[in-house]
Amino acid sequence: PTCQEIVIPVTIDAQNAVSLLSSVITLAFSVPVRGDYNIAGRYCEPEVDIPSRKNTLQLLAHPATYDRNYWSGGGYPGFGYDGDRYSWVSYASKQGYPTFAFDRLGNGNSSKPDGVSVVQMPAQAATVHEIIKLARAGPAGNSPFPRAFNKIIHVGCSMGSLMANVLNVEYPTDVDATILTGFSKQWVTVIPGFTLTAGLLPAQLVQSSNSLPLGYLQASSESGVEYLLFYGPPGVNYDPTFIHQDYEKRGTLTVGEAASSALIPTANRYTGSVFVMTGQQDVVFCGSFGFQGGGPGNCGTGAYGILAQTQTLYPRASNYSWYAVPNSGHCWEHQYSAQGGFEVAHNWLAGRGY
Repeated sequence: PTCQEIVIPVTIDAQNAVSLLSSVITLAFSVPVRGDYNIAGRYCEPEVDIPSRKNTLQLLAHPATYDRNYWSGGGYPGFGYDGDRYSWVSYASKQGYPTFAFDRLGNGNSSKPDGVSVVQMPAQAATVHEIIKLARAGPAGNSPFPRAFNKIIHVGCSMGSLMANVLNVEYPTDVDATILTGFSKQWVTVIPGFTLTAGLLPAQLVQSSNSLPLGYLQASSESGVEYLLFYGPPGVNYDPTFIHQDYEKRGTLTVGEAASSALIPTANRYTGSVFVMTGQQDVVFCGSFGFQGGGPGNCGTGAYGILAQTQTLYPRASNYSWYAVPNSGHCWEHQYSAQGGFEVAHNWLAGRGY
């Protein structure tokens, strides 16, 4: 693909939780958050020209502790670990899709406001809402995008999927299709175990060079992160060298993100298509409590499995499909199953007419 780095100024008006306690107990009490922020990202034109997909944009939202490079194997497209093996961007490019992989608010090169009161799911969804308006407007609307896109596909992983779900709730007509990877309706019970297993601490305590405020957390246990995000054995299902590189480059997670994502809302007004793709052994969304040593997750099979049951979050979706990526954990895009998963996702898009 041919890519360019862009920064998008956005002004948001969101309803964040009043406090961490209120967000965990109920989402009924909220406080308006207004602000001007910059969202950094990478826009890529596809290397293969397919006219029917030229105006269909894939928006790619990364997991917690990563940035836009998650979608291209940890580096610039074509220069990630092991070339394009783990690059969703490069796979999409070969299928004719333009992509915009962005650093979610509070991550990467995007603005980093208060990690407790501002960087929460509603505020993050509001920034994406503004990006989508610009993508649909094109150059005529002072947009950094090269043309107006008439179809938007939102692809998320983990925290990026939780944010995509909030976008579907708050702005139900923003996107035409939603692909949720590393996701299910089951999350709140694993938060304590995830926090302990990853060794989440204030980022400035983990790396003294980090000047981020206390609301920004960083993992301090490499073995814990490996257990949470990947399904082994190493060398069989994933490359341990790549996973170590992932850890060395790790970013942050805010207290506000974790707390405001605890209860996953139902997207009652969203009528687009939904595809949930989660690793069969995902500990985070198909486990029980996320404590190291608790064994792999199990997303189940058939109508009674967790992924099938996640359809309850999307009662009006025009199409709900799911796929358990075999021999894979939470961040399957960085396991050996990546290429197979990319193919399944894009076959689903083609089958839906995108």
